[in-house]
Amino acid sequence: MRGLPLLLIFCFPLCLQGQGCCSGGPPLSGSLGLEPIRSRQWQVESIFDYNTQQNLVSGTKSFADNPRNRLTYAGLLRVSYAFTARFSLTGLTSWVRQEERIERINGGLGVNYAQGLGDAVVLGQYQVWQKERCSWFAGLGITLPTGDTHDANPDTGIPFHPDMQAGRGAVDFIGSTLFTCNVGIRATSSLFAQVTYRFSRAADRYQGLQSYQFGNELRVLAGFGDQILIGKQLFLPAITAVFRTTQEDLINGLPSPNTGGIWWHLRFGLQWPITPNLETRGFIEAPVAWQLEGTQLTTSLRARLSLLYSWGAD
Repeated sequence: MRGLPLLLIFCFPLCLQGQGCCSGGPPLSGSLGLEPIRSRQWQVESIFDYNTQQNLVSGTKSFADNPRNRLTYAGLLRVSYAFTARFSLTGLTSWVRQEERIERINGGLGVNYAQGLGDAVVLGQYQVWQKERCSWFAGLGITLPTGDTHDANPDTGIPFHPDMQAGRGAVDFIGSTLFTCNVGIRATSSLFAQVTYRFSRAADRYQGLQSYQFGNELRVLAGFGDQILIGKQLFLPAITAVFRTTQEDLINGLPSPNTGGIWWHLRFGLQWPITPNLETRGFIEAPVAWQLEGTQLTTSLRARLSLLYSWGAD
């Protein structure tokens, strides 16, 4: 069971990422995760997340000729503390930069960007039970609207669309549950599955002239992980299938076109425990298939690299 903390990291993801064109902001939920933490242990993790959205998709069809793409760079800081062997609390802050690049008809490249402090998240985690080789975790969280929602185009002064802003502007709620079990193929191998749901709320935009609500989101992850010893170094690879579906966004209570859909992604992750207290984590994630509402710009590649330091513990 020593490799379970790694497997849990790669199974969550909650972004909630594999973002579509209207995801908005940094991958907060997907940066929290559920994982066992020893009693009275502190964890601090610095995270860099990169998401490139170059696939223009209508329904299930992808268009090769796409003059527009988007890049999202997110820096996140995650701090966790375990009050007991079963209960822990995690806080997450973020900074995000989103760039939208458009090929002009007369040549050249136009670039719009929005950047700044993103939203924050607080998540409580509880280990419901652990029996021999299997564990069940549950978590509840809340998103705090600390991010900027008023960033505007410097050339026109017109505010960017909500999905380009650093924050969502609303208090959202997150619920997640994780099941993991040593499968016995090898003493170090495990299967894991996680279900996460984000309940979104509406926020005022454009000085109260519009109410915008991102669609509620369901995310299911399932995967397999193991441990590999190369020389004296331990590495923990994992492969995860990611299923994500979102409802349509709402503008003044009415469905917004070209939002919502279903995504299937595949993620390859690796963790390297450098010392007993320091480890690096990373993954690469790519889409496999889509079923989207209308026409949307969606993820073509996502990558993450993080460094985690832990101390204390009974």
